[in-house]
Amino acid sequence: MSELLFEAYKVPSVTYGIDSLFSLYANGPDRSRDGIVVSAGHQFTHVIPVSDGKVHLEHVKRISYGGEPASEYMLKLMQMKYPTFPMKMSTTQSETLLINHTYVAHDYLGELASYEDPELFKTKDRVIQFPFTAPVVEEKSEEEQARLAAKRKEQGRRLQEQAAKARLEKLIRREQELEQYTALRNLRPTLKKAEWIERLKSMGFKDENDLDSAIKTTDAAIKRARNKELGIEEEEKEPPTFPLVDIPDEELSEADRKEKKKQRLLKASYDARMRAKAAKAEEAAHQEDLARLNTERREKDPQKWLAELHAKRKELVDKIKAKKQLREQLSDRRSHASQLRMKSIAALASDSPPPKKRRKGQDEDTFGQDDEDWMVYREISRDDDSEDEEEATLLNDFEQQLLKFDPDFLEEHTMNAYTPKNSFLHYYTNGLGPFDPAVGLSLEQTYQLHVNVERIRVPEVLFQPGIIGLDQTGLVETMQDVLKRFDAQARQRLVQNILVTGGMAQIPGLIDRLDHSIRAILPFSSDKKLYQVRAAQHCLLDAWRGAAMVARDSERMQKISVTRQEYEEYGGAYIKEHGLGN
Repeated sequence: MSELLFEAYKVPSVTYGIDSLFSLYANGPDRSRDGIVVSAGHQFTHVIPVSDGKVHLEHVKRISYGGEPASEYMLKLMQMKYPTFPMKMSTTQSETLLINHTYVAHDYLGELASYEDPELFKTKDRVIQFPFTAPVVEEKSEEEQARLAAKRKEQGRRLQEQAAKARLEKLIRREQELEQYTALRNLRPTLKKAEWIERLKSMGFKDENDLDSAIKTTDAAIKRARNKELGIEEEEKEPPTFPLVDIPDEELSEADRKEKKKQRLLKASYDARMRAKAAKAEEAAHQEDLARLNTERREKDPQKWLAELHAKRKELVDKIKAKKQLREQLSDRRSHASQLRMKSIAALASDSPPPKKRRKGQDEDTFGQDDEDWMVYREISRDDDSEDEEEATLLNDFEQQLLKFDPDFLEEHTMNAYTPKNSFLHYYTNGLGPFDPAVGLSLEQTYQLHVNVERIRVPEVLFQPGIIGLDQTGLVETMQDVLKRFDAQARQRLVQNILVTGGMAQIPGLIDRLDHSIRAILPFSSDKKLYQVRAAQHCLLDAWRGAAMVARDSERMQKISVTRQEYEEYGGAYIKEHGLGN
């Protein structure tokens, strides 16, 4: 460098120094003899101690994180957050995000938790809109619109014809299957038992009951299809029969006794449905009266009515959540809850309560070990679906009334607001605006970046380098390690002048975070503050300003600069040591 300056630029003299020490000099020449300089530079962050006007290079510590790594980290976070973003984000743009939108949190974990509050999230989320070209929508003439409408009508007619043709083909296929099944059943008297079983298996049936079930199902499907084509309403289904329920066990075989248990369960389920149906009919009869009374109560005392409505909604929400949790446990047939319920069902299906102690020779109840037993269990579980629908309808009714009459109850307070599309992970990426999964993001939203938790995550690496996998201590711990290298008196002088300089020092909140964190590593004093943390007046320019101040001091420059004559005599590697250099 000296050779270039002297030979190419013909400078009369030159001196070398450390930029952050020049910044320290620019922020008070009288205070530059003692202090700690935190140089948050472009590539690295250095902690430089200066004692008695001398820089102790042997105690300087470096953290491999600065402005450029922070910009790269911001870029990687955005790329992972928006892997299908239509535009390529540059390092210059990520640097702009770092400079304009990041800040250092006073309490990182607490600040991170505050982002989960939708109201606070709105104030902290930054939406970066990238340029895009909106498509030009061509306005169609009336003739063109009429032609398209006629085309759509014709397409609809063709689809209807295709659907009718498909239904007819399906009906013909089912009629053919019914003929085959009926013909097979008619062969039963003419075949031996072994031949009959072989013929059933060749047609894909387990036994004769399976064949009868297929005939019944196919015949019912054919009748429904024909009635639908003719516009005939379906007749009410015949009530199911349970012929084995009233027959004593001693008159039944082992297989029939097992079937009886299933029929008892199905009968109990059917009776419960009938009772629920009757109750539902009674409920529908006075729904209008309830609605009228509800309106009168609301108009008479709105506040009391709202309080009761909130209580009803809370009770219903708790019930739905509890059922959902139980259903998740019961979905696993090996879970403890599922096994307990299966045992309860088996006990209910038994004619007599099980004895407390099983006697020797008494058959053990094996109900539930066969997969077919669990099919009955699942069929009973389906009865809960209708109840779930009623609860969902009732909850929706409560919430619609609250949205209409309670100004403090907002859309985000509804139970549906906690679905995945409205979860933190969703608005972390797409914001809190309305979102319809069926429609997707608009073109404008597709070109948007939401910068939220990244605002504190990127600068937090200075204090927690492990966030990006750096095996180094944070800034405060590094400063603590540097201070340990000096005696108590020197430490006291150093902490009274902690200067933060460099581009990263411009990030809001950095000085306050350092001021708060350093207190924890210093001795307690109730008299006065033993330390001072300050930022450079011009974090980016103070290095130049300090060097300019030194250059204007001609007497000092003569002592620390290398002249052309000295360069020619000692060579380009010759420099002079001074308090601002290395």
